[in-house]
Amino acid sequence: MRRYLAHWIAYGVAAGLFAGALLVLQAAALPAQHVQAASTPPPPTISATPRPTRTPRPTPSPTPTRIRAAIEVGASAPAKSFSPRMLGSNLPAWLKRDVFENETFRRRVAASGIRLLRIPGGAWGDEYGWLSCETGRDQPGAFPCRFPWAARPTDFINFFKALAAQGSPIAPMYIVNVNYTAQEAAALVAFHNSFVTDTTPIGVDIRGTDWYTAGRWAQLRAAGGNPQPLRITLWEIGNELYGGKPTVKGCPPNGWENTWTCNGAEYIDGNAGHDGFIKMRAAMQAVDPTILVGAVGHESSLGAWSRRVLTRGGSVMDYYVVHTYPQYYNYGNPRREIEHILSIPQYLWPKIKREADLAFAEYAGGRAIPIALNEFNIVPEWGKTDYRNYLNKHVNALFIADSIGMMIAQGYDMAAQWDVMNGPSPEMGGGVNEFGLMRAYEYDRQMTRQPQYYAFPIWARFGLATLPVTSSVDPAKEMSVYAGRPEPGVVSVLLINKSDRPADAQITLAGARQILSGTLDTLTAESPDALSATFNGVANPKDDLSDAPALALKGVAGNRLPHTLPPYSIALLRLRVR
Repeated sequence: MRRYLAHWIAYGVAAGLFAGALLVLQAAALPAQHVQAASTPPPPTISATPRPTRTPRPTPSPTPTRIRAAIEVGASAPAKSFSPRMLGSNLPAWLKRDVFENETFRRRVAASGIRLLRIPGGAWGDEYGWLSCETGRDQPGAFPCRFPWAARPTDFINFFKALAAQGSPIAPMYIVNVNYTAQEAAALVAFHNSFVTDTTPIGVDIRGTDWYTAGRWAQLRAAGGNPQPLRITLWEIGNELYGGKPTVKGCPPNGWENTWTCNGAEYIDGNAGHDGFIKMRAAMQAVDPTILVGAVGHESSLGAWSRRVLTRGGSVMDYYVVHTYPQYYNYGNPRREIEHILSIPQYLWPKIKREADLAFAEYAGGRAIPIALNEFNIVPEWGKTDYRNYLNKHVNALFIADSIGMMIAQGYDMAAQWDVMNGPSPEMGGGVNEFGLMRAYEYDRQMTRQPQYYAFPIWARFGLATLPVTSSVDPAKEMSVYAGRPEPGVVSVLLINKSDRPADAQITLAGARQILSGTLDTLTAESPDALSATFNGVANPKDDLSDAPALALKGVAGNRLPHTLPPYSIALLRLRVR
């Protein structure tokens, strides 16, 4: 992600509405009465009885048209599995050690259902000197530690170990600094994956630095308190390299990335002063042949950068990395803006996948390369004031939930939302733009969970296999539907109501004879503009979500179940069938 998504946003919102009323009291002087003789009493004053006023008939408010959806799930059809790595996020080093060690943070990450965390953080991947930061001082021949206050590699290891000890193991994905030599990259793999007794030689790099053996770096890890390897399987070389800083020849004038090239072919092949992807991958896999190494693509896979990357490296890369941040716009009409955001997943993720497949066919010899969309979220229109701040609102929970579903349906192999916790980003238009599932500890000591957080525990309960499903309603504007088989004899149905109307769903489980019982998880909010959401009826659940259990559902005689969703809500039904 761009450096501005190292992302410290300062935003102040002041809004007030004041009303006043002035009551003016007037007194009318009564005319003086004539004085009459005492023997002559004044005539009585007769007041006319006022005619009763007709009570106006109330004008009924129009009842919103309800969404009526006929949904059919192929309950007995073969299920199609997907990787738990579709439930991913990013964990940046700038959160610091104290956040990584915070028990509230750990418990909330563990409860989220996230199964992949990309480290050490977006564009920081190309700014981070792993060895210098680990040792606390810049090492000769190694990339410097530009942020000595940030989390060290050992802090990441301790965090992943702590989550595994809680019964919530998460797979790390590591961004290798493109400015490393092949040998420094190999030593990084050894630090995380090798045993202290490993004598695999790493050797001298193109700049004359000796990187010795794999065991030497495993010993450094052990000295930090971790004698056993962490075993990172997923690696990628570089971040958004096509956006290099303008000081590098051929890079854009508004570039942000710390790289030595913006040419995709050079990135793959290297040059006289820099090792490219092919050489770095080979050195890394010499230390651990089991690792997978991804190459940086672009969301426009038919463009110049991706064309060169795929032409030169399509036969060797283990997966293809894509980032994208669709923008939301200030149309001056919040309803239209929300409709636009909620329609994005249904067209954007198929488009990116379709273009990638075309590029693979054209430039990579037709090889089906796994796709990792490992940075995504919504952002305000670049360069414009962010009046709406939708990133932090309930509408983003609906966007994230639908995005995960569409990426699974389209056949992506990995996906990682940006990010678990981030911090404010002043470049993003003046809003309190917190990309994180939780607000950053630096300015919110409660680490408040944002609505988008709850998309992950819902998807974690969906299961890891999909079933065919059809629906009679528009998935872009009304309601999207995903179905799966979390375990034998259970069908999951995930419904996302994108409308301001209630949605009545008639769910038919084709191939099942009876729905025996079930559970219901829900996410609701007062409006898509709400800054908080309610998970299973609880506004602020415990860190482990234990006080917000799923609602038990009774069985029905047949294979049809009606269910009504409130406006702008998510429901996950897990139905036990026979």
